[in-house]
Amino acid sequence: MRQDSSAVRPTKGFMGSTATALLSLPLLAVVVGAAEPSQSSPPFGERVEVEVVNVDVVVTESSGRRVTDLTKRDFALEVDGRPTLIEYFAAPASAVDGEALAPREEMAVAQTIPIPARSPDLANLFVFVDQSALAWKTSARILDEIRDFVRSRAGGTERIMIAAFVEDLRILSPPTADWARIELAFDELDSLRGRGSLVATERSRLEHDVRNYGRVRIGSQPRGTAPELVELRAQREGEVQEQELQQLEAAIQNYGERELDRQARAIAALRQWIGALAAIEGRKSVLFAASGYSSQPTAFLTQFLNQKLGKMVRPSNQASASLQATGVSLMVDFEGMVQAAQNARVAFYTVSPRQGPVEQASAEFETTSGKLSGAPPPTDLALTESASSLTRLAAATGGATLALDEDLSDRLDSVRADAAAVYSLGFATGDAAGSSDHAIVVRVNRPRLEVRHRETFRRQTLAERAEQALVAAVTLDTTANELGLVLELGTPEPLDKKGSERRVPILVRIPLGLLSLLPSGATREGRLFARVAIQNERRDVELGDSGAIRISVPEGDLSRALESFWAYRAEVLLSPGRHRFAVVVADEVAGVVSTAAQSIEIPKE
Repeated sequence: MRQDSSAVRPTKGFMGSTATALLSLPLLAVVVGAAEPSQSSPPFGERVEVEVVNVDVVVTESSGRRVTDLTKRDFALEVDGRPTLIEYFAAPASAVDGEALAPREEMAVAQTIPIPARSPDLANLFVFVDQSALAWKTSARILDEIRDFVRSRAGGTERIMIAAFVEDLRILSPPTADWARIELAFDELDSLRGRGSLVATERSRLEHDVRNYGRVRIGSQPRGTAPELVELRAQREGEVQEQELQQLEAAIQNYGERELDRQARAIAALRQWIGALAAIEGRKSVLFAASGYSSQPTAFLTQFLNQKLGKMVRPSNQASASLQATGVSLMVDFEGMVQAAQNARVAFYTVSPRQGPVEQASAEFETTSGKLSGAPPPTDLALTESASSLTRLAAATGGATLALDEDLSDRLDSVRADAAAVYSLGFATGDAAGSSDHAIVVRVNRPRLEVRHRETFRRQTLAERAEQALVAAVTLDTTANELGLVLELGTPEPLDKKGSERRVPILVRIPLGLLSLLPSGATREGRLFARVAIQNERRDVELGDSGAIRISVPEGDLSRALESFWAYRAEVLLSPGRHRFAVVVADEVAGVVSTAAQSIEIPKE
């Protein structure tokens, strides 16, 4: 966390530490004010929450034409290999909704699950560009295609969001239908330039050095040179070549370390962004432009060098072993990001440059003897793995892979076509599902049809859902306030005469009438936890620790409690600039997550 951007400090008399930049809010167990009780709020302890897993399915013929006339009886759903009842079904809006309701034999089960009738989901199209490895010209072409595609959708109700990764996560616009704001985001995205071209240049230079390894000679050898001088000369050339080899291996190692670090940061940024999207209801279509991810970015260079040396494998050292371990960790993180995308109902449509075949042996590929090796360079496993990573991401989330070629503009239309042809199959889950991943398989009973959908689901913990909602509130201007939180930011006050930081009081009110309180002897008990986040004008986000709230209301005070708030206070230290503050409160009894957010401007002096 950045120490200079913001800090939450406790008010006088509260327990807490100010050692970190952002701390959990100190809690104040106090009843304040009066709230108008909600007429629709359930009595204490009577809230019932049922979790429903939605599986979005696109069905196509072998020709690619989407099929939208299927009914509920045409689908079969399996979870972990076991047939699972489809308790909620919604066909595409254009389809004949002949069987949207559960059949008679399923009504006994369906009646125990309060699933509301389906209302059309707001359309969402999100754009994420990993600029960190795309060459400049490639990036410009992809952005032109995506901008034209998005521009064709302007003027509707669809929400568009633009984000990127260069050296860190950049959210350039929240979900919005405001085309002027979207255009500004695209302009900013176009101005961002990552290291893609520099990475390609460095890799080409290393490949050139590998190809030319061993060509160093120490002058010319005159005729009649004494044998001992010939031997000395050969020894010297061997020493020079060994020094050259060590320098080349070190350069390849450094390149690999930088590449793995870049990819790790890109995957972490993407996962953070996906976490924010998870708080947005419905299926999300993401146009994701990237070059892919590889756990072995130096594989080609190392194997090519071994080929030049005439060895299958050069003995590994501690540095290369560490590089391999880092690569394995990278792909574990990548798989975690893929799983997070599935849980967030995010369908990825990946856009990447099409990789051409590796050139065959030519005069470039000479051995140290100067003769043609007769063998092509090894296959570049990094390119293969990078392409496979994007295919994996698209297939696992029910999306598709798109290549940067002449028909990309036509292929982009498939994103719109899929969104209009999605079926939604829902089934109930609960504590028995645990926290592990569960495999999903959807089949249709018509022959020669193909289905695309997410492959797994994992039941999200309350803490995970709370963090996702908090990140969405602070970065995407997206809040969901079922608990009726009231967030108040006080007047900024100077911390001291010399500094530019301002102390901002915070008050968060929680209407007790909207909480689930369980009977416990002569009292009603509630369990909540709260967490805060701040985003500064550089769009850096800091997440605070989670703070527990325990509420105990005597039975004799219930009527007063129904009209009151539970409140807590804190102070935030903010540097000059515009900041967005968000708070999430989770009701552990009901499993309900609620967020509120406000922006504040700290003047620069």
